[in-house]
Amino acid sequence: MNWADWYTDRADVWRVVAESSGALTRQVRKQLQADVPCRIFQEAEKPLNMTGQAAEVQQASSLACANEVDIRPGDELIIHPGGGLGRAAFALRAFAGEPQYFFEPFGAVIPGLAHQEIRLLQQERVD
Repeated sequence: MNWADWYTDRADVWRVVAESSGALTRQVRKQLQADVPCRIFQEAEKPLNMTGQAAEVQQASSLACANEVDIRPGDELIIHPGGGLGRAAFALRAFAGEPQYFFEPFGAVIPGLAHQEIRLLQQERVD
């Protein structure tokens, strides 16, 4: 088994970076990576919260991808579930937490399981 076979989703990675122009430095949102193979999974289902003005969704999800992918805490991720299969019907917007790396042990019984998992913050309010 290989984790890469499970990466049926795709993600775009956006980060706020410092950009200097002369003596001025400003923070700019830039897309650093596009179409990154990954897999999103839910750890716990939380109910939809209805208020008088809007509906609120708070999900507890994680993202798995290769260890080589540069995702840092606070990065904005636009995730396309099913994007690797050509079936992405919608996009999810989430912010990355601290990555947790899982490395390949020497002489592993099942090779190809090295990956990183990233907790996601996904809060949306719908009018």
